[in-house]
Amino acid sequence: MKVSTAVLPIVLVLSFLILGTSSPAAADAGVFTGNGQNLRQISSKSIQLVSIDVSIVPGRGPFLFDGTVPGMDQVQYECTFVLRNLTDKPEEVQVGFPVDSQFAKESAPESSGESTYDWVSNYGFIALDETTTYRVEFVSRKPSKDAGEFGAVFLWKMNFAPRESRTLKVSYHIPMSMGLVSTERDEQATKSSRPTGVLAQELVVLAQIEIVGYITSTGSSWSGNVESATFTVYTKPFERYFERRGITEGNVADLPAEEAERFNSSFPVQHPWWFRQITPSGWNQLESGVQWQYKDFKPKDPIEIRYYMTQLPTRPDEVGHFLEQALRGVGKRDRAVELERIRQLLLATYGEEPQDSTVRAFAAEQLWYAPRKDFSAENLTPSQRAVVRKVAERILELKAKN
Repeated sequence: MKVSTAVLPIVLVLSFLILGTSSPAAADAGVFTGNGQNLRQISSKSIQLVSIDVSIVPGRGPFLFDGTVPGMDQVQYECTFVLRNLTDKPEEVQVGFPVDSQFAKESAPESSGESTYDWVSNYGFIALDETTTYRVEFVSRKPSKDAGEFGAVFLWKMNFAPRESRTLKVSYHIPMSMGLVSTERDEQATKSSRPTGVLAQELVVLAQIEIVGYITSTGSSWSGNVESATFTVYTKPFERYFERRGITEGNVADLPAEEAERFNSSFPVQHPWWFRQITPSGWNQLESGVQWQYKDFKPKDPIEIRYYMTQLPTRPDEVGHFLEQALRGVGKRDRAVELERIRQLLLATYGEEPQDSTVRAFAAEQLWYAPRKDFSAENLTPSQRAVVRKVAERILELKAKN
């Protein structure tokens, strides 16, 4: 299957997938009752979720990444839950595994047969324990007052003997949610003085976002607290790929001239600077990623890593394209001043506090801004120094002409 790298599909799909602050993700196994539109989450007093161990592996999708749905990055989940019957009688429980995905919610199956099979197959969803591989039903419904928080849920029934414990294993993969968002801390806030010049352009505040998430709150539907819980996200391999991949994996030079021109106009930087945000706090850095560990855990806060791919250059050979786009509409007299602001903005992403008050105020409103007291230009990487040097050289050229 050949996947197009044309700019039009990229822009259309990214625009379609604008998600704001929502986080399509999967969730802990929970207790549900009903079916179809009557499905809802309930609480169990008889079955305890004893432990949780979830491994989350973001990575490349099955096709070339080009910003369209077939090329979206994916997340693989491997989950192990220990469930225990606290009573002296047999118990049956309907287990629900929500998938808070825009694709699932917008594709409610008209019937249970083939549609259920397709969705279970597409997600590679498997649920099994020591003795049983479960027949899973996929339920997707339109949001309603009774639908609860989730519009798409995988369902199956489990039976427990008196005082029995079972180790439930669930594995699946879903497309990584993505969209176009602002990097401003509060995009809706009314500011007394809006920036002007290059700092007023979408070029410096618009980012492509990719979200890795896992909702834990459904785990609170079981009896009592979870004795131990571990959530591990293996970020290192994905981030190496993410950095090399850039905006797309396709070669823009292979596009027809008109499409290439439109693409470069929309994305002047092919390998831009990116940053990430991780929530909730309390995670530990591992060699291969990040991890949360809890004891006597009441599931509540979602696990979430947001990757923001900006339009700020990281390679010196792409600085020229970025500056051409940034200076469009800027008068010749103001260009040196605007270029200096760009230089300080780039340094701010590396951790330096801007000297220019306008740039400093602008940076303070950005999600990525974290000035370092120990910042030193000597600690910049060769690429970072080369990028800043390219901008400085352009400033000197303009001053020499004037």
